[in-house]
Amino acid sequence: MANEHPSGFAFSQSSLHKDKTCGTCVWGHLRGPGAKKLRCVGTNFQRVEAKTPACIHWTSKNLDCLDCGACCGPAFDVVEVSRQDPVRKKQPDWIVKREGRYQMKRRGNNTCAALQADMKCTIYGDRPQCCRHFERGGPNCWFARRRIGLM
Repeated sequence: MANEHPSGFAFSQSSLHKDKTCGTCVWGHLRGPGAKKLRCVGTNFQRVEAKTPACIHWTSKNLDCLDCGACCGPAFDVVEVSRQDPVRKKQPDWIVKREGRYQMKRRGNNTCAALQADMKCTIYGDRPQCCRHFERGGPNCWFARRRIGLM
């Protein structure tokens, strides 16, 4: 076995990950071009094999947003809201206008003001479009978790 995982990251040395593989990792996605192949989100979708032993970033497919909050926390400095986004009319108290642009309010610790202590969103049903399109286990999730030191 090589010393480096095909993704470029180190292989996991954790005894907890002994039987884990790229095929059981949340960051593995079936993507093209062409025939869909397993690709790693953390490497900008480089191909990996399902049976390849886990790298140091292996994460269960049961990733729970309520254990994390990275996307609503300090990983991103601002949540832009377009002029047409329904959240502006449905939840105007959560929106501020800065330099001609609409944004979600932030707290002093740079978390979204709508994020509660239990990691639930106060306005989840009316959240901005960018939040609706945020994919659990997707590239932005990887970036957010990594940026705040969860991986």
